Amino acid sequence: MRALTALLVGLLAPFTIASPSVKRVFAPGPYRAATNIYEIPPCGSLAHVGSKIHVLAANGTVIHVATAGAPTVGQFKSAVSRDLMDGWVAFAYFLNPGFSLISSFTATWEVPPLPETDHGQTIFLFNAVQNYSNTILQPVLQYGPSVAGGGSFWAVASFFLDGVNTFHTPLVRTSPGATLNGALILTGSSSSESIFNYTSQFTNIPGTTLNTSVPALLNVAAATLEAYNITALSDYPAGATVFSGINVEFASGNTKPDVAWRPVADTADGLGSTVDKDGAVDAQITVKY
Repeated sequence: MRALTALLVGLLAPFTIASPSVKRVFAPGPYRAATNIYEIPPCGSLAHVGSKIHVLAANGTVIHVATAGAPTVGQFKSAVSRDLMDGWVAFAYFLNPGFSLISSFTATWEVPPLPETDHGQTIFLFNAVQNYSNTILQPVLQYGPSVAGGGSFWAVASFFLDGVNTFHTPLVRTSPGATLNGALILTGSSSSESIFNYTSQFTNIPGTTLNTSVPALLNVAAATLEAYNITALSDYPAGATVFSGINVEFASGNTKPDVAWRPVADTADGLGSTVDKDGAVDAQITVKY
């Protein structure tokens, strides 16, 4: 079990920087090449068509065609290359055994205060569904810069990432103290074509909806603090972020696997992750800075 947990932590964590000759930018998940970044227009969507990903306008017109990325496995960056850990630094996750599709994963949290210090750091807070090859869908709260833009303020967007590409809705600014309702919904599937349709959004913030088809089941759920370029603990907000009202529903209806959230945190740097209430209904996870 310990070996399995270690493997899963590696899969859930971000990629290392592949090459210093390729410009890299931040997105929730891994470091990304500065190419293959696509903003989805309002009411637009994504569609996987064979080995391609089509970015669709609201009227269904194809406005971009990307080549789907090959599966890749991520890992934490080496401790010798950092002062404070980059990547998924505090989170809790649930591995769905696969016999019952996750049909809905929702969570509520509050936008934290602004960090006391600003050194160009990037902070992400989100709930997400993903698979073992780092295909991930997530409604994201962001402080600092990312592939979607940003700065010294909090903003939200939905992101979809595969092994190469990053797709995101436009950033929408928000303020400390605002309540966020992050929702990931399985809207349909085709077993004959192995296509799964998902929606990511903040249900209480217009302009954050991302609809996508995925040729793979997303069966790992997580509530996560992710960060880059942290130079001091004061680069984080003060206090803690509580992911509350966490609810996981399954396509099989009454057949529900036991949901046991597994906390992981960079305790060496003073960060914490605790499961205050376990289970599939009204669970709660706290990330302490």
